[in-house]
Amino acid sequence: MPDVSRYIERAENEVKRRNYDEAISLYSEILQIDPDCGEARSGIRRAALKKLEKRYPSPFLRGILNFPTFLLLGLAGLFRAHGWTVNLCEAALRRDPRNAALNDRLGRALLELGHRDGALAAYKVATEYDSKNIEALKTLGRLLYERKELDEALKCFEKALKINPRDQEANKMRKNLAAEGAIKKGGYAEATSARDLAKSARQLKESEQTRKIVRTTEDLQAAIAEEEAALEENPEDVKLLLRLGTHLVQARKLDEAVDTFLRVTRIDPENVEALERLGDTRIRRLELRIQEAEKDVRAGEEGAPERAARLRRDLTLLQIEEFERRVELHPTDLGLRFRLGQALIKDGRLDEAIEQFQQAVKDPKHRVQALHQLGRAFGRKGIMDLAMKQLQEAESALSGMTPQRKEILYDLAQICEKAGATEEALKTYKRIYEADISFKDVGPRIEALSGS
Repeated sequence: MPDVSRYIERAENEVKRRNYDEAISLYSEILQIDPDCGEARSGIRRAALKKLEKRYPSPFLRGILNFPTFLLLGLAGLFRAHGWTVNLCEAALRRDPRNAALNDRLGRALLELGHRDGALAAYKVATEYDSKNIEALKTLGRLLYERKELDEALKCFEKALKINPRDQEANKMRKNLAAEGAIKKGGYAEATSARDLAKSARQLKESEQTRKIVRTTEDLQAAIAEEEAALEENPEDVKLLLRLGTHLVQARKLDEAVDTFLRVTRIDPENVEALERLGDTRIRRLELRIQEAEKDVRAGEEGAPERAARLRRDLTLLQIEEFERRVELHPTDLGLRFRLGQALIKDGRLDEAIEQFQQAVKDPKHRVQALHQLGRAFGRKGIMDLAMKQLQEAESALSGMTPQRKEILYDLAQICEKAGATEEALKTYKRIYEADISFKDVGPRIEALSGS
């Protein structure tokens, strides 16, 4: 993901200068680059609050202004159009940033799109202005827990329990967080016997090992050796096996890592984390084998081109198998659908790929790429009008003559050529040529079309 810190700094400076509209505009541009940027979503809300600090709209006026938005949100919810929901909420929240219901709807839509940092920012505002929303408090608590902000997460679940002391999820999470907090601090204050003290020390050590950042080859080898020794005593410790598998991946011992994750799946066949790490490791192993085969191709080794082609085919089939399994488990994860579409199109399964990309365009993070891939797929099927439509939409969503935009325009020009729209193809090639004279073969293509 592009580094947006420089743009964040610019937006914050505009807030300091009280140029709130300019700040909101800058934060919005950041969200076009990274829809999951929590800082930008929080920044928009802060800037809007500052702007309306002295003249916040009355409840009556807010009701009138927000009425069409809530009607459209109902329609968006009906069609599960989460990207549309996000856009509707953000537009309404610029004039009513304290609206807890809108922040709550925004948070839920962002979660559906997989934008957890953005959702965290939305739920912080939602719970600030509606401290009685127990579901929002629990969701915020879970998001904070994922980020290891244990104290803040604990506060959320404690607030939820004040509202409903019988809430089982909040009660369970409070106990878990209290226990983790005790382990984090050593746990010695709670140890009432030598046995408790030893247990606390062991938990602390395990917790430290889990959080330890492995930086060097020596760190990795030491961690792997410790974990392998510990597994001799507890060969079915799933957490330990997952940690060992992760370190083996980092050490590029991928065959051993695959075997380790397979051990977990034999112990716990429904362990989603193990299944995903196993799939990722198998994919990575094939990618490295392809790199080695391509080196052999460049060196002129006999049989290397066939081996590289076979490995690429194996990788495509593995990616399809893996992403189909994940999409079945997480049907609302549009990023997974995009990755599945990419694998399917490499395998020439155009109709299935198109189906996935048509879902993926709803994800702001993958919208332009999905439109681009849709255009290519329709072009390969010979449906030129649909191909042009998708590529034009993808291109119009970008600003500046970026490498991505040039690729889209190049594909659009080629589609126009194939469709017999010579003038449109020539015009499109010239747009690229004007910005980058050396891009691919646009120069010769312009000459050929100009003389035809």
